[in-house]
Amino acid sequence: MKRKYWNIVDEIALQRLEEAPRAEHTVLSYGQWIRMLRNYLRITQQELAQRSHISQSHLALIESGKIDPQIGTLQRIFDGLSCDLVIEPLPRRPLSEILRGRARSIALKRLKHAMGTMALEDQAPERATFKQLLEKRTDDILSDSRERLWHKKDE
Repeated sequence: MKRKYWNIVDEIALQRLEEAPRAEHTVLSYGQWIRMLRNYLRITQQELAQRSHISQSHLALIESGKIDPQIGTLQRIFDGLSCDLVIEPLPRRPLSEILRGRARSIALKRLKHAMGTMALEDQAPERATFKQLLEKRTDDILSDSRERLWHKKDE
């Protein structure tokens, strides 16, 4: 689904997220990255700690995964390793799939409410018709930019 109110930079960034295959990404913790880079560059923990303006014990805790460092601390450490720190989202599923799933759940909830009333009057549609109605209602929700997909009352 294309949104006309986004600028070209937003479109490019989102397209890149959609295209990024998850299998290409090695899932390492920050501590693992730091230890790997530090060892490759032959920097001791003490030397890196001094370059990063943190204590050696703090660096050891980060490398071992015992603490979760703040972004500023990570930036200083990676700067000490002559690296840039890049943080970007990696969607678990395609964003369009997440969006459609959310719209579909709202459509299903609304249709079930209507179907309950229709069933009381023996007017409930067949299964195939219900699926068509569900997909149509999902498409209607997605095409209406005023629909609030993540509103608390819809959960």
